[in-house]
Amino acid sequence: MKAITMTIASIIVGLAAMTAAAEQFSVYKWVDENGVPQYTDRPPTTATAERTKIHSQRTRPSSVQARNESLSDQIAIQKKRRKEQEEDKQRAEQIREKTLEERARNCEQAREREELYMGSRRLYRPLPNGEREYLSDEELDAARTEARQAVREWCD
Repeated sequence: MKAITMTIASIIVGLAAMTAAAEQFSVYKWVDENGVPQYTDRPPTTATAERTKIHSQRTRPSSVQARNESLSDQIAIQKKRRKEQEEDKQRAEQIREKTLEERARNCEQAREREELYMGSRRLYRPLPNGEREYLSDEELDAARTEARQAVREWCD
């Protein structure tokens, strides 16, 4: 008889504890004096509140793991894209620097050629047999014009 009484007492205590735990996770909905709905874990003392039911379910570890893997994959893809963009930017900068160096070289050569053509009275072309062919006045003017154009093209 004592065993039955102890069992019943245990059941009653367990039910009371479960009720208290359930009561502990209740949410109350009420409207404040401004007409704004409020949600609290304790009933308000100044207004009537409606107890709302909360449904919860356990999180499945497999879904959490899948979500984490998906996020990890997305982060890896973003890192890869950023790295590729940085590499592209570096390549573009190298090409730009190379182009600037090439322009500077060509500018210097064009200035030297212009200075030579403008300072010389007569210009010549070497022939395959080693002789020189001097430029006519028209050819000399054309060569000087080309030299000025080359300076404008490469130096401006």
